[in-house]
Formats: sequence, structure tokens, C-alpha cells
Amino acid sequence: MCESSLLGLRGCNDIEPVTGLYIDDLGVTDSFLSQLITDQYNKPSELFSDKRAIAWRRISTDILGRLNPFMKADTVVDSRRIGQIMSNATSTDAALGAGVYAGIRVYLDPQTTSFLKMFISDFSIAFTTAVTNKTIYIVDLSTRKMIDSFVYADGSVEQYIGKYLFSKRKKMDIAIVYESTEDVIRYTPKYGSCTDCGGHIREAHICQFVDSIGVQLSLDTVTGVATNIANKARTAGMSIIYSVECDRAAFICSIGSTLSMALAYATAVEIYDYALTQSAHIRVNTTVTVNNESLLSARDIAASRYNEEVDLLMRNMRLPSDRYCFSCNTNMKYITSLP
Repeated sequence: MCESSLLGLRGCNDIEPVTGLYIDDLGVTDSFLSQLITDQYNKPSELFSDKRAIAWRRISTDILGRLNPFMKADTVVDSRRIGQIMSNATSTDAALGAGVYAGIRVYLDPQTTSFLKMFISDFSIAFTTAVTNKTIYIVDLSTRKMIDSFVYADGSVEQYIGKYLFSKRKKMDIAIVYESTEDVIRYTPKYGSCTDCGGHIREAHICQFVDSIGVQLSLDTVTGVATNIANKARTAGMSIIYSVECDRAAFICSIGSTLSMALAYATAVEIYDYALTQSAHIRVNTTVTVNNESLLSARDIAASRYNEEVDLLMRNMRLPSDRYCFSCNTNMKYITSLP
């Protein structure tokens, strides 16, 4: 997540936070953390990274909970299938051959205003013969780079894959392909016409945000670079079930710079809680005495400052103009409390 670019720890050889903010400014240093670590962590920076991640999740939950009255209750904007059998199992497409990759091309357009992501739940390829353990590649066609892969274990059977694709408030152009070395049953992205008025292949409009078409390309699976990309009328037997969902995490990251001080205080609270509970009994470094009263006082101060930071943010926040995921864009006033 984006918290690693918002808050750093000096001396841990990590990237410099874009905010220029270090937790050292709150008195939590590498030396202090080295006094607290247990055998759960190899070095102080691991303890810091872990507690920073927990703090970010707590902040996200805290803010989204208070924004709940302003968010659409249904986070799934739409859910459909791409890839439909054209006629019957006797209508087939021949294998394209080694080195040729084919499948589905998906365009997700959040229309620059909505925080959306795509979730692919079910996946299948209608092979005409038994095929197992087929590697499937996901390629970002805007960069022509492979971004993910998975193994399709049992050909012609629907498989749950649970893959998220994030649009980050911009158009997403993704290809889901495999090496076409087997014959498949003929599938099209969507029932109906696959050509425009001039007879050219065109994308099928699946839902308000999603268009799809078949695709064929060359892919270097070592470098992950795609070339020779061409749209096709059919999907090489491929079919997927997807949903378009509101991306709450992307919204929180979009206001991350305003949350950096809150993140620092929340991370400090997590570290002090760790020192007062787990670390108090099983510290690796037992040569240094840790004063629990001082830790508790520092913890209370950090929690109070966290509350002040988030309260100030909530009183001045204006929601994005996103009618699919938020109900309005008015200012709000809340008082928050860190346990």
C-alpha cells in the first residue's frame, strides 16, 4: 500500500518518503526500536514496517467508517461475464501455434472521476481436449508489460482465481492470454454483432465502464514484453466473470499526504502498545530497562495527537465528485477517537 511512501524511519535504507516525514521526529528511532524487538523480527525496521502497515489499515477503517453515511452501500457497481459460446461445441477454432498468445482484451474506463477496480472471480477456457496446468498471463497493454500470471489447472472447467485489477482513476487496458497450442470451442466476447457498420472488428460494450474484444499477441515470458498486438473477434475459448467495484483503498491513498501526520501518530501508538504488551515479556535485548510509565505516557500523547489530526481532516474534507461510490461532496464534521 501507499503508506511506505508517506512515513519513513531514518537509517533503514528504505526509500525516502515523499512527505519528508520520519517517525524519528516523534522520538521513535532505530535505536529505540532495537530495544523493543522480539524474535518475531530480525531488525528494527521490520518492526516499524509491520506497525506502520497495521496503523494504515486502522486509519483506513476509521475514516471509511465515519464516511459510511456518504458512501454508496453497494460497492459492486456491476458484474457480468465476458466470453460466450457462439453456437455449440462443434464450432471450434484451431490452435494458432507456439509463440502466439490469445485471449480477452478488457478496457475499464472509470471516466476519470470514479475510484474503481475490477475483480475477476471465475475463469475458463473451452478446450476441445483435456488440458491441464496451462499458464495464463495478464498483460498491461498501456505499457505492453506482463503484470501477473496464474495457472489454469483443469481445462474446460470453471476455476476461481480471485484477481484484482486496479484502474487508479484512469483507463485500464488489459489482456488476459495464453499460448494457443490447443483447439478450442468458438467463443465471442458478447452475444451480438462483433463488427461496426464498415465490417471492422469492434469492442463489445459489456457494461457502463467495460468494453471487451478478443486479442492476439506475441509475448516474451522472460522479459514480460508484449508485441504484435491485434484485436480479434473471438476470445480463443476464454470466458471470465468479473465485477467492477469501488476502490476504497485508492481513495484513501489519494488523500494520503493529508494523513501522513495521523499515520505517524497511529504508528507510534502501535509501537508503544507492542512495547507494553508483547515486547514487555519477550524482548531480545534484556540489557536495557524500558520504563513502562514513560511508554504509557508517550502512547497517550500519540493517541491524543492522532485524534486531533483526524478530527481536523474530517472537519475540512470534501468528498470526490464520484456519483457511483459516494453520495455527495459536501463538507463534514466528525470527532474521532483512537482506542
